[in-house]
Amino acid sequence: MSNSLSRRPGLLARGRDAALLAVFALLPLVGLVAGPSYAPLLFGLAVLSCLSRLAAARRDWPRLDRILALISLLFLGLCALGLSGSVAPAVTATKLLQLGLILLGCLLLLTQPPPQRLARLFQWLLMASALGVLLLCADTVMGYPLQRWLSHGAANAATKYNRGVIALVLLAWPLLAYFMVAGKRRHALLLAALAVLAVTVGLSSTGVAALVAGAVIWVLALIAPRATAALLGGGMAILALALPFALSALQTWRERLAPILKSSGLHRLEIWDYMSLRIQERPWTGWGLGAANWVPVPADGLLRYRYVSPDGVYPHNQWVELWLETGLPGVLLGLSLVALVLWRCRGVPLAMAALASALAVSLLNFEITTDSWWAALAATALLFKFQFPTRNM
Repeated sequence: MSNSLSRRPGLLARGRDAALLAVFALLPLVGLVAGPSYAPLLFGLAVLSCLSRLAAARRDWPRLDRILALISLLFLGLCALGLSGSVAPAVTATKLLQLGLILLGCLLLLTQPPPQRLARLFQWLLMASALGVLLLCADTVMGYPLQRWLSHGAANAATKYNRGVIALVLLAWPLLAYFMVAGKRRHALLLAALAVLAVTVGLSSTGVAALVAGAVIWVLALIAPRATAALLGGGMAILALALPFALSALQTWRERLAPILKSSGLHRLEIWDYMSLRIQERPWTGWGLGAANWVPVPADGLLRYRYVSPDGVYPHNQWVELWLETGLPGVLLGLSLVALVLWRCRGVPLAMAALASALAVSLLNFEITTDSWWAALAATALLFKFQFPTRNM
């Protein structure tokens, strides 16, 4: 009996390692093809890992990151307070529950201990990334038969890779950090080439913006790390706080920019135009979490827009969404999260590059309640945490 009890923790630990390796090996491959799969894979891993530790002879309760947990609770509390003033209370209540589960999943994932063979994890991630990009290229050359099958014949099959491509760009930064520290330059070059190929073939403008923003911050951080941190943090704060007013002023340039923008870019400008006006109507309280689709589009705006319909659409900018749905307090909490991550990234240029990529994406895509987006962020942070455990990234 005593022998079985002594073996139990070792077996459970090996099981957790095997599950972590399997999930992360699947991420670049399955996740690239079907971006939404990131959430169930990673959050499922987090739950199983916690259950296995609780099942051990000495119960190992997960130690959540206290500061991240506090920011999460404050934001959820703010959203709960917004229920009374929401234009869509039922939607806000549903989104509040959804976001609460997402944030809990991220916090639990970040308690995942590193595997015993860390090198194997990063090697498998590189191989899976290569297979995923090859699959993307093959499907693109053949006219997207795989993606059309997965999306049940959707006409926009080419854009279905966007979410996975963006996640691949985020994961590339901690992988690059590992291979460069390990002196594996060929692996690092291969990884960089795969990321460039993915954003090019995947037709993801957001992916390109994320890769370019990360690369620029990486180079600047190598030259002047403190100045770069101040530039990234201060620049993001100024941009986030000034966004509603800047976007209102930008509407006069919309028609001039139309000839050089893709239809998706012009659509975003139209969305941000009417949402910036709605933000200024409720700058302190917002319209309620998840209410972006329910905020009415002005009738005179519909006469000027090419793509925006009366039904509305999500903001395609998480900072605009924070302003619109939670007001200034929500934006300030978002900036506090950025400041915390930036502080923990200090001295690690590639971690700052990952943050810059994430911020670029936050300005161009996803909702603040998109589970796969948060899962990809948590996975990226976890891979950095494995390499720099004292930073608690």
